[in-house]
Amino acid sequence: MRKIALIMEGWKRYITYAWPSGILQKMKETDEDINLYIFNSSGGWSLDEKYNTGEYNIHHLPDFKEFDGIILDLNNIGRKDVCEFVIDKAKKSGKPVISIANEIEDFYYVGIDNYRAIQNVIAHLYEKHACQSYWFIMGGKENYENQKRVLALKEFLEKHQITYRDDDFYYGSYEYGCGYEGFREMRQRHTKLPDAVICANDNIAVGVCQAASEEGLSVPDDFCVTGFDNFDKAVYFTPSITTVSHIREEVGYACADILIRIWNGEDVPKLTYTETTFIPAESCGCGGEMINRREHAKNQIMYGIETDNFEEQVIALEYALMRCNNVREMTKWIPKCIPAFQCDAMYLVVDDRINDYKRNPDYVDSNLPGDDGFMVCGYPEHMVVELAYEDGKISEGKAQKIEGIFPMFDYPERGSDFLFLPLHFRERTVGYFVIRNAVYLMEKQYLFQVLRVLTSAMENLHKKEKLEYLNKELSELYVRDAMTGLYNRMGYQRLGYKLFEEKKQDKEDFAILFMDMDRLKYINDHFGHECGDAAIKVIAKAILKNVSKEDIPVRNGGDEFVVFLRKAQKKEVDEIAARIVADIGIQTRNEQLPFDVSVSVGSIYTDISTEKTLDDYIREADEVMYKNKVNKNAQRG
Repeated sequence: MRKIALIMEGWKRYITYAWPSGILQKMKETDEDINLYIFNSSGGWSLDEKYNTGEYNIHHLPDFKEFDGIILDLNNIGRKDVCEFVIDKAKKSGKPVISIANEIEDFYYVGIDNYRAIQNVIAHLYEKHACQSYWFIMGGKENYENQKRVLALKEFLEKHQITYRDDDFYYGSYEYGCGYEGFREMRQRHTKLPDAVICANDNIAVGVCQAASEEGLSVPDDFCVTGFDNFDKAVYFTPSITTVSHIREEVGYACADILIRIWNGEDVPKLTYTETTFIPAESCGCGGEMINRREHAKNQIMYGIETDNFEEQVIALEYALMRCNNVREMTKWIPKCIPAFQCDAMYLVVDDRINDYKRNPDYVDSNLPGDDGFMVCGYPEHMVVELAYEDGKISEGKAQKIEGIFPMFDYPERGSDFLFLPLHFRERTVGYFVIRNAVYLMEKQYLFQVLRVLTSAMENLHKKEKLEYLNKELSELYVRDAMTGLYNRMGYQRLGYKLFEEKKQDKEDFAILFMDMDRLKYINDHFGHECGDAAIKVIAKAILKNVSKEDIPVRNGGDEFVVFLRKAQKKEVDEIAARIVADIGIQTRNEQLPFDVSVSVGSIYTDISTEKTLDDYIREADEVMYKNKVNKNAQRG
């Protein structure tokens, strides 16, 4: 099975579905075994650059060497470093690469002939309407297509000896606001209206017409306006916009066709242009084609109903996700709440660090990083498939670990597509979402809202788990002795009494060790308090080394220690005490202390069936310890 990688950048929050649609159309017409893998970012619309960084990280995911052909649509990516990274990565792959609407060295090009198309526009204004003066309200100055169109306009003006100045050009975006604000800016720059305003697309042209209307000006009576792209706005706006039509799906179709021909050993030209058609309309004074406004109104009404229904489903999803306790539970709600989410399969692949805070709920791990450890650039070597929803069924069971995207997303049925979308908490990447056969969702533009709600819910859950973890960590600090790491008197009160009540309820006996350090005053007086502290730490290390995590070791006072042995059998208690005593000697030698460190130990085994309290048992253990200490001192003489 051959694989095509398509790198795309959405237009704001909208996926450019025309390219995949055209590619898939060609794939279905051929006998070749081909599947399409789409990696889509939406990093150009947010003012938060950290959010955009998180979006662009999806381009680190594919290893281009694993594909047979690569198609790049980089025109909407405003970050030069991102474009350079993708281009360099594609070049190093050694695979055939096609660039959509942007000529890049060493790559094939597929797109419209922007130069010829825009010259047709200005030629019509010059020859048919005798326009001699122009304003140009264009897209981004660094945009490749925009640069080609500006070059074509300037060379036409120079060829026909039409004077122009730099301030006749206004550069912005491809949005309505660019036309609206651009026209107002040009009115400030110039004292006289032009014969025509040439716009980079129909959105801009509509903005120009609206701004002019608010000033009491009329298009085309006061000046002509042209657009580009033949959006719905061009046909149904009043006046209808003179524009350039091109079928965008043909670009994707041509890309797939070129790759197939390259694979078959054919010679392919470096530049391939798809057709454009100049469409004169009312905004330049030519009149417009007959259109069915009633049909358009009907379609808009149905679109509004469909959109309202979808937004209600998203609200239901948002509410359901608020009640979820983990990420896997969250993803199960997507197919339940969004019936319109028509796809063959979807997968949630995450960085397993997202589970760190809930992985061990009983104990705090001081090694967890404060920033959660999520990557900003690239993906972890191993990731986890947290959800696999295939053909209407959710795969239950343990999450599957994967490395890279293959063989997980190999698929035997040709003509299929996989859409990869980034999941991130601002710049920190937490995973990606994969949808199989997602063209319907791309066309309906349902994906952004669903991903936004899912990501927001995941981040809120993660913050909640982190807060609970940090509260537990603070609680641990509250009950821990700072010097030794053992529990302190507060820990003794909280955990010791809780354990005793549990044992009483379960009718289970347990053991208690009571230890008192020998000669602490002597060590402090002759060697200093720092040495006394070092001796106490030695004892604590020996205790921690020889008891289990379930036990409760306490520094009960300056030189007193209590250990609650939760599950030790009666015959094991003296053995544990002996190991601690022996280990204290080893630790003393390891630390090279200039004195011996020892403890006196008293151990007892409870009888929960009696009426004795925990304090009674502690006193008994203390008494046993004291007797042992007296005997030890007597033996020393």
